[in-house]
Amino acid sequence: MRTALLKTISDRLEKSTLFVCMVICGAMLLVAWAHIVWRYVLNNALSWSEEFLRFTLVWFALLSASIIHKRRGHIGIVIFRDMMPAKVQYVIKRLLTYIEILGTGTAAVIGFALILRVQGQTTPALRLPFAVPYAAIPLSFLLMTFYGLEHAFDEAHGGRVQ
Repeated sequence: MRTALLKTISDRLEKSTLFVCMVICGAMLLVAWAHIVWRYVLNNALSWSEEFLRFTLVWFALLSASIIHKRRGHIGIVIFRDMMPAKVQYVIKRLLTYIEILGTGTAAVIGFALILRVQGQTTPALRLPFAVPYAAIPLSFLLMTFYGLEHAFDEAHGGRVQ
């Protein structure tokens, strides 16, 4: 029961994140195209487009990383682990899940602290609070932490260990 609910929540979060990534990618494409047209055709560069593209690229990259984390698609260095006996490999694989949770949770907390530190500052061109572009850090790492907890829960209940 709980495993099914956790999986449903996780899958919906992943689909929502993927949708947001597609919207961000589309917006980046349109703004980059407009930037080129304004700069090279109209000889009048947009003052905000480069900053917008920089911030949306960060959002896109970090949210995409959370999706990859859910799907267990990150590249790992396994050469030494694969040289170990099978039982040691199993223990290392189990430990890595908990190390990932600790690492992504720590990054989320540091990201929240960063947002508090820049509170009140605005970006030069867009005049957005710096908390808006920086919010990508804690949000994406919070998603990764949630997905890591899902992986640990799944492994504890007989799921695959990666």
